Amino acid sequence: MPKRRRMQRKATHNPATATWIFVMVLLVLGGGLLVRGKIKTEIQSQRVTQTANSSTDNETAAQKKFITKMAKPAVRVYQQNGQVLPSIVIAQAILESSWGTSQLFLQANNPFGVKGSYNGQSKSFLTNEYVNNKKISVHANFRDYPNLTAAILDHDALLKRSYFKQTVTDYKTAAKLLQSNGYATDPSYAKKLTNLIATYNLNQYDT
Repeated sequence: MPKRRRMQRKATHNPATATWIFVMVLLVLGGGLLVRGKIKTEIQSQRVTQTANSSTDNETAAQKKFITKMAKPAVRVYQQNGQVLPSIVIAQAILESSWGTSQLFLQANNPFGVKGSYNGQSKSFLTNEYVNNKKISVHANFRDYPNLTAAILDHDALLKRSYFKQTVTDYKTAAKLLQSNGYATDPSYAKKLTNLIATYNLNQYDT
């Protein structure tokens, strides 16, 4: 009997199948790279957020520390003389000393930018003034205080004598009086004070 020849199946090459497999491989590889890139982006984003939050926390802590440092003597003095609201005292200190970082505050215990001399003591510093609504820098003598309590007592007496002719129990009215009576040459001074008081709830120390 004749031997049957085994028929060998010829392998068929389907171009469409090969293309589909190639596309799938690209999708898998591309998807992996995309996921990896997304994870890397998320990690970087988290690091940036953590750094920002850390900076904010540190800044807030410094601000709270300065507010507390000013609030204690401000409240104590106000309970004694009832002249200037603690919220005004603290807001002016924040604004004038840049949160207690100015050299005038650090070297002379002068958080309010009060010029002149105190018991014959003064120090000269560069300061900003407004002339015809134009900001300029000039050197001026400022009062040199032995401590914060002395600075607040002197500040309160000055404000009561020259800027508050009557008892003021509302911080918005007090800020407007300081502006209208020429305490500062900054045309936005009153607005800056009231914004600080509202933002940091400084009027809580007035009661």
